[in-house]
Amino acid sequence: MKFSSHLGKGLWAFASRGLPSLYAIAILIAARTLPQAEFGTLSVFQTLFTILFTFSDGFALQAIVKFGVEPEVTLEELVTVTTILFIAFLGSALILLLIFPRVVSVILNLPELEGLIPYLALFALFTMPRVVFGKVLQTRFRMKEIFFVDFANFGVASIALIVLLSSGKIRTAQEVIEVTMVTGLLSSIVAMILVRPFIQYRIRYSRAMMSRISEFVRYQAAMGVVSTAQQNFDMLIVSAFTGAIGAAVYNSAKLLFRGFDVVRETMTLFVFPASSKYYSRGDLSTLRTIVEKSVGFLYLLLIPAGILLAVGSPFIYHVLYGAKYDASIPIFRVLLLAALFFPIQMVFNVTMTGMGKIKEAFRMFLVTLLVNATLATVLLAVTHSLKGPAIAFVVGSIVQTVQLSLYLRREISIKPGKLWSRGIADASSYVKSRLKGAE
Repeated sequence: MKFSSHLGKGLWAFASRGLPSLYAIAILIAARTLPQAEFGTLSVFQTLFTILFTFSDGFALQAIVKFGVEPEVTLEELVTVTTILFIAFLGSALILLLIFPRVVSVILNLPELEGLIPYLALFALFTMPRVVFGKVLQTRFRMKEIFFVDFANFGVASIALIVLLSSGKIRTAQEVIEVTMVTGLLSSIVAMILVRPFIQYRIRYSRAMMSRISEFVRYQAAMGVVSTAQQNFDMLIVSAFTGAIGAAVYNSAKLLFRGFDVVRETMTLFVFPASSKYYSRGDLSTLRTIVEKSVGFLYLLLIPAGILLAVGSPFIYHVLYGAKYDASIPIFRVLLLAALFFPIQMVFNVTMTGMGKIKEAFRMFLVTLLVNATLATVLLAVTHSLKGPAIAFVVGSIVQTVQLSLYLRREISIKPGKLWSRGIADASSYVKSRLKGAE
């Protein structure tokens, strides 16, 4: 597998995954311009939305990517069954939220959240087609089409929010949410148009397909729950202990840290279907090469980026926020320590899912979640310092990385030394070939 052979698709994939970063800029402007209480409310709302869709994705939609690459699978059957499961899971969660909005707002210490729960349900409804058909495009490696779907969502929302926030026409969390709801609907329409060459719009239910997917999602759903909780528990517990203001301060650090998610999502686009394909064929040598090169490449990117961000964080914060969120700089620096483990954690996690090792991955994530949640709760209860959840997040990353490394080293003979050397050698070879071509 040559680095240059997938460069075109890789550029579209990076561009697509970079769009949430553009949206993050819009949210940074929201943090700078909105009152802290409003930004804290917006942060918790977005966290709830992320949790709902990530749970649902893990429960059903990953099955589209898992089985959609197999030539004997009828795509219409696959999409019909996964959509039924997706709607059942997400719909049940939304109904509970709509019945008990006050309970949710009391638990999270945010009275303003009660009136925003109906918006959450409507936002989810608008976004459903985009996430379903986006998975279909992913199975066909249609990175260009995925980019345009994501641009309709994140790109248009970013432009609209930046203009409206900068001109002072948006002053509340609800107004930000209304803009993103409109662009969520737009992206779903774009996805429905661009997916037409690859799937027919017809319901084709299959009991055999339901049985097959149900077996896959049994542990996939559980893993999705604990994985999402691991990534978002800190935000919710901060809100519960400190309210909207504490959530705003903590999220200003988490928002910058989420820049690493661009890399995570890009790796998922390639590593997940590739690991599913080569593991199912028994081609462990190719799978091992893909994994080792992916980790090595990520280290080349993330470690220098992490160092620069840690050193330059005061300057970055003052440019982005002024002096409004200086209290979150130490939190951001603690979170950056997790970048030391992200290359292995990102690639190995996606690889295990592609290999179908859902039961094993679930156990690992459950251990990680218990460590993270317990430590974060104890540290917040004892110190009331917002550094506590950040420390717990880093410890959870270490625990997760150790578990993943031990398993894949045994399962596909991953060699730790190769995680560095393959990425460096491949990148050097690519640069040399480009330099020779320019001569």
